[in-house]
Amino acid sequence: MTRILLTGASSFTGLWIAEALAGAGHEVVAPLTREAGAYPGLRGERVDRLAASAARVFETPLNSDRFRDLARTGRFDLFAHHAADIPGYRSPDYDVAAGVARNLAGAGAAVRAAADGGCRALVSTATVFEPGEGGEGPDAPAVSPYGVSKGLTGQTLAGFAAEAGLSFGRFVIANPFGVLEEGRMAWSLFQAWFRGEPGRVLTPAYVRDNQPVPDLAAAYARLVEQLLAAAGPVRIDARPSGLVGTQGLFARRLADEAGPRLGLSCDLVLNDQVDFPEPRVRVNDAPCLPPDWTGEGFFDAYCAYYARLAAEGRLNGPA
Repeated sequence: MTRILLTGASSFTGLWIAEALAGAGHEVVAPLTREAGAYPGLRGERVDRLAASAARVFETPLNSDRFRDLARTGRFDLFAHHAADIPGYRSPDYDVAAGVARNLAGAGAAVRAAADGGCRALVSTATVFEPGEGGEGPDAPAVSPYGVSKGLTGQTLAGFAAEAGLSFGRFVIANPFGVLEEGRMAWSLFQAWFRGEPGRVLTPAYVRDNQPVPDLAAAYARLVEQLLAAAGPVRIDARPSGLVGTQGLFARRLADEAGPRLGLSCDLVLNDQVDFPEPRVRVNDAPCLPPDWTGEGFFDAYCAYYARLAAEGRLNGPA
């Protein structure tokens, strides 16, 4: 059984990646920054659920002796570095230099420690909003300052991997959605629907790549297996794609799926979008959904998740 060191496992996508890796037969160890019990709300739910798929190691931030000792002595085959600095990532005033510094604090030493312990590969998580992504070609600009910071972080991690003689995988995420998410477009739609109001979509003309998170995580597990199967150091970039279309059509899909399941009208109001501060199209190019995917089981669980939040009075925070 291969052993995988996974950072960022308390995040929405991180939890699902941990479950996909465990489901593929890997032994997952998840270092967490805080002490047990210090994770509130939905993040706390994710940390609790994580115990079923990974060995949780609390109070082990990336830039610490405790992390480096774990990486060096844990006999890991692959270092899956999914953690990232995200506070204020949507802001046009996001501090690129500070974000890169926080992302990379301790990262080089952690990679070297993992390599010293026999690790063979490093995986870095990227975003479709980075330079050169989104289906616009290698010269495409970053969509946001956060995208710039993620691009610089990924380039540096690739350099760390090369210096340590490791294979390097880059996993590009677009717009994941699913159970245990928070603060996304769907959140605001379900908020409105449970209040008996139409859901409003402010940017319906953008073409985006909305990825059901279980299938996105399964694509991550496939990337890991490709890297571990390689005879020598290789680089693999994975760009899994889910439901591609306008955000207006995606909102309509959610409404059509949620209405019958929840007994709500799930009406929509689509903004007449005339401003496009971001590129109209930003998508990945490698389908991760089976050709016969209907989403029936996924949407059953997804709608039940929002129904639970509404019943518990927890669907009141900002999207």
